[in-house]
Amino acid sequence: MYPCEFMFRHPRTMKNWLDEVTGSAGQGFQVGLICGSTFHFFKSLCISPTHISTACHAVRLNAPRVGGKFAAWCFLYNVSHDALIFVRQKNDPWDRIFAPAISSGLLSLYRRSLRATACFSMFGSLFGIVPEVGSIMAEKLEADRKHEKRVSSKTN
Repeated sequence: MYPCEFMFRHPRTMKNWLDEVTGSAGQGFQVGLICGSTFHFFKSLCISPTHISTACHAVRLNAPRVGGKFAAWCFLYNVSHDALIFVRQKNDPWDRIFAPAISSGLLSLYRRSLRATACFSMFGSLFGIVPEVGSIMAEKLEADRKHEKRVSSKTN
């Protein structure tokens, strides 16, 4: 099968894809902004508990940076996931495992250290493995429950 055939079998226009990717980056920015502001507010408040204005200043300085990093990671995750689907011509759990590893590795390249890139790629792959293992375990548990119901209904 040629790559063109894959695109025609899964019709999705470039505008829809771009909307999906930018929407994901926007959601990542929101999550990063909320988590970053909460983290930096309480971190600054622990350092100087009497100065709420210092904590608010720390939020203004650091939360947009954390939000931007989350947005960049979400953008790279979606792009690498869709690229893996396009190249491999199938959508399976390996795509969802390798996509966070690729995006984490690409984001860590600015450190210019092969060791840091390898560590962040391994962390990204763990970040992809955990949900996949969880979904596999949930499917197995559901299959076991259905099997037990079937066995108990046959014995009665």
